[in-house]
Amino acid sequence: MLMKRIFSALANLIPLTFVACAQGPGNFMGGRGHMMGYGYGGGFMWLIILVLSGIGIYFLIRISKSKGSDSSLIETPLDILNRRYANGEINKEEFDRMKNDLES
Repeated sequence: MLMKRIFSALANLIPLTFVACAQGPGNFMGGRGHMMGYGYGGGFMWLIILVLSGIGIYFLIRISKSKGSDSSLIETPLDILNRRYANGEINKEEFDRMKNDLES
């Protein structure tokens, strides 16, 4: 869900970037535009935009993965007890006794 929102936001920003860096007679400023016909920084600006977008996407993916992994690594005592019973390490009586101890 988070990744879908991120990609949707980026997809909405990309056309705006093309418009902002447009050159030629149809741009916002008319005529040559900013910086003597090189738009907002010329080709170098595209490199900066791509690098910053890549860094932003990297950190957003890293944050989303770290949030999901923390909760999945935490195993409660009841989870351990259920796993031990399912593996046959303890019998029904021990399971019930230990479960009652945990719940009280």
